[in-house]
Amino acid sequence: MARIGIFGGSFSPVHDGHLWLARQAREELGLERVIFVPSNQTPLKEKRPLYSTSARIRLLKQALQPFSYFSLSLCEVQRKGVSYTVDTLKYFRKKSAKNDMLFFLSGSDVLTQLPRWKQVSDVMRLCRFVVMARPGYPWTKSPYPVIRLISAAPDISSTRDQKKLERERLKSKLAQK
Repeated sequence: MARIGIFGGSFSPVHDGHLWLARQAREELGLERVIFVPSNQTPLKEKRPLYSTSARIRLLKQALQPFSYFSLSLCEVQRKGVSYTVDTLKYFRKKSAKNDMLFFLSGSDVLTQLPRWKQVSDVMRLCRFVVMARPGYPWTKSPYPVIRLISAAPDISSTRDQKKLERERLKSKLAQK
């Protein structure tokens, strides 16, 4: 029986916080491996520009390369369209041995969004849903069975990093005028 972590997200861009969370989950839950699954199109996130798909994949490959227990799956990108966790978990359930345990890794920011997820009851049936603490996202009650990892993640955010980069690009353009 293998214990497999599935870590989905936009990873736009991947950063040390993602890697830290995945390492913590692997250690605390005894996972043999963690599979990073970049989304194609995220249905519930604010509409912000993502890095290109090729850039996100290239950056993920580079970030995961030093870790033998991390791997990359392009199942959502190859499936095209909107990426739903339930579809991804069904894909991994079919690929896994019958008695393998799947753990879906997410940050505490998703707790308030879970009622809006497509077929959330099926998501909970297909895996053990793991919520990892993220700075700025306090724990909220969940009507769903979730495993809470208490270790606090470093205060790093793709959204904040992207906004900072956009401000720097704008400043650079204004300085050139």
